Amino acid sequence: MTLSAFLAGLLAETLRDPRSAARRLLALDPPMEARWIGLLLISVLTLIAAKLMLASVPAEEIQPWEQVWANAWAGLPIQIASLALFAVAVTWIGSLFGGTGRFADALLAVTWVQGVMLVPQAVQILIFPVLPGVSGLIALGSVVLFFYLLSQFICVVHGFRSAVAVFFGVIGTLLALGIVLAVLFTMLGVLPVGPEA
Repeated sequence: MTLSAFLAGLLAETLRDPRSAARRLLALDPPMEARWIGLLLISVLTLIAAKLMLASVPAEEIQPWEQVWANAWAGLPIQIASLALFAVAVTWIGSLFGGTGRFADALLAVTWVQGVMLVPQAVQILIFPVLPGVSGLIALGSVVLFFYLLSQFICVVHGFRSAVAVFFGVIGTLLALGIVLAVLFTMLGVLPVGPEA
């Protein structure tokens, strides 16, 4: 089986039966170096997708934080740091509730789910110039899909049963992580403090 065929099959299984796909993914047990390379690759692709999306949006409608996120020098480190820190949070918080997952597996799961989200994002980029309203619905559906898949994958990583409890844990973790990153990057001058004069 070729790599492209394997990834396509895993993608289809992720959408059809995310827990089965998560077990299949974790069973691969790639070396840590490969997991970090995967994280870097997905971060680069996410950055490219963000730039393509903003290219079809009128300049006056682009928010400052969106410009930062799509900037190669600022957006890529932010993307990598966000995914890595979220994997750390998934590992640590999961362990507080009796989870048995490793950081390596949390990193792999978070990276894969982020990679899967590139598919609806690509569709959104293609139809936005023609059907912006539909593109907005796809964006909303993508958010729901992201939390659903991530909750299911974390259940497998930590051995949890309730995806609902994990879902609320993910929401809380992302809110806390978002606040920490916003404060950190604002202090570093990466994100604007307020509207420009």
